[in-house]
Amino acid sequence: NDIYIHIDSKVKNFNFKYYKKLVKRSNIYFVERKNVRWGHMSQIKCEILLLKESIGRNYRYYHLLSGVDLPIKTQDEIHSFFEENDGYEFIHFCSEEKTNNIKDRVLHYNFMRYHRSNKDIRIISNKLNNIIKKIQYKINYERKWDKNIEIYFGSNWFSITNELVKYILENEEWINVSFKYSSCADEVFLQTLVCNSKFKKNLFMNIFNNDYKSCLREIDFKNGNPYIYRINDFNKLINSENLFARKFDSRIDKEIINEIFNYLLRVEYKQT
Repeated sequence: NDIYIHIDSKVKNFNFKYYKKLVKRSNIYFVERKNVRWGHMSQIKCEILLLKESIGRNYRYYHLLSGVDLPIKTQDEIHSFFEENDGYEFIHFCSEEKTNNIKDRVLHYNFMRYHRSNKDIRIISNKLNNIIKKIQYKINYERKWDKNIEIYFGSNWFSITNELVKYILENEEWINVSFKYSSCADEVFLQTLVCNSKFKKNLFMNIFNNDYKSCLREIDFKNGNPYIYRINDFNKLINSENLFARKFDSRIDKEIINEIFNYLLRVEYKQT
């Protein structure tokens, strides 16, 4: 695998050389650093930046992972799975009911949200944003939206084909215009783009019921937001049908991270 990493510009003293030396069988490419804010359009732009940087090498599949994710299968198992399911798009979708509850994220303007660098500015900006949203509700105002385009919603973690990546980049201008001043639209733009295109027929699961198997991620929102895995979850994780899992935090439980890492090494050693 080649690994493309975005390190937020707010991170200080990141040792790029150290991480490049750790890789023995893959290549690491660090992309241009941006100031990414949670729930902000900058998240979408960062995803598109990663796709732009990587598409030049024409990979068969592109997997979006965060820094708190882990693979829970060996590389041979992961590669074999995608060879057997070549051409499918692995994207998560929430239920229709949940989708209806979040349409406000893109149908109304969200101008001043998520200024996390300063607590006072964040409080003031959020209050102003709520006032602006209430005015939009009161006068029944919605931003211009093509009524032929249905809005869809789901997790932003994906595994998608080269063809779909090309389609996303071809529609970059539409994405920028449609989701500017939105809120948490990183969970909306891809689902909406795909389901209003020919790629909908290529979805691995086209039943939209919040099943994370659709994107091959083991994620638990019943016990957390999402739940952070502990060592007691080891057997559940390695026996999962999914290929990746989130969320992990070494400050809460480092043992589960080390155990999965060592387990995968042992399995790979047996396979060689």
